[in-house]
Amino acid sequence: MPRKLSAILLSAVMLVTGLTLAADNSIYIDQAGDNASVTVTQDGSANVVRGLPGSGTSETTPASIQGDGNQVNVSQIGSGNTVKLGVKTTTGQTVINYALTNSMNSSAIIDVGSAQVPGNANTINITQDGNASIANVMSRGAGNTATIDTSGGDNNSAIIGMTGDNITGSITTTLGGGNEISLDLQSPGGSATVTAGGATNIVTVQQTGGGSGHQATVELLGSSNTVGILQQGTAGDNIANIKSAGSGNTFSINQNNR
Repeated sequence: MPRKLSAILLSAVMLVTGLTLAADNSIYIDQAGDNASVTVTQDGSANVVRGLPGSGTSETTPASIQGDGNQVNVSQIGSGNTVKLGVKTTTGQTVINYALTNSMNSSAIIDVGSAQVPGNANTINITQDGNASIANVMSRGAGNTATIDTSGGDNNSAIIGMTGDNITGSITTTLGGGNEISLDLQSPGGSATVTAGGATNIVTVQQTGGGSGHQATVELLGSSNTVGILQQGTAGDNIANIKSAGSGNTFSINQNNR
C-alpha cells in the first residue's frame, strides 16, 4: 500500500527537540520502506532539508530515503537553501524531483547508492532557477538517470558523477554566464548530454567501458567555453558530437575503443 508523507512549510518556524530555528524552515526526513510518497515545500530563505538530529551535525547530515519505488518531491523558493538527500535502494525505481526557484547561493546534493550497495533504476531530476546555486548528483548503480536543468542566473554549478551500467546524465544551462558543467560517467553503457546557453562554460565528460554506450553530445552557444571529453572502452561505441557558436572555445577529445 503506497504511503504519503507531505510537509508544507511556508515562512514558518519548525521546532525540534533540543533545536530552535529562528528565521528559516527546517525539515528532517528519515524514510524507510517501499512505495512511499514524500512531498516537501519550503518558501523563504535559508530553508534546509536534512537528516534527523543526533545522526550528524547541522546541514552535513543527509536526509535518509531508504527503500524501493519511493517518490520524493522537494520544492524550495528563496535564497540560501540547502537540500541533502541520501538515497538507498536495492531493486531501485525511486524517483527524486527537486525544484529550486527565485534563489541565490543555494545548494542541492543528492547521493544515490554506495560502493557496497548500489542503487539501480533510479531517476533524479533537478531544476534550478537563480544565481550562484550548486547542484551535485552522485549515483552508483545500473540504469540510473540524472538530469539537471539550471537557468536564469550567473555562476551556477551543475555536477553529475555516476558509476554503473547503462546510465544517463544530462545537464542543461541557459540564460547565464560563468557556469560550470561536469559529467563523470564511469560506465560500460553510458550516455551524456550537455547544452550550454551562456558564456564562460566549462564542460567535462568522462566515460569508460564499451558496448551499447559511449555517447556524448555537447552544444555550446556562447563564448570562452572549454570542453573536455574522454571516452574509453573495449572495442566499441565512442561517439562525440559537439556544436559550438561563439569564440574562444577549446575542445579536447580523447576516444579509445581498444
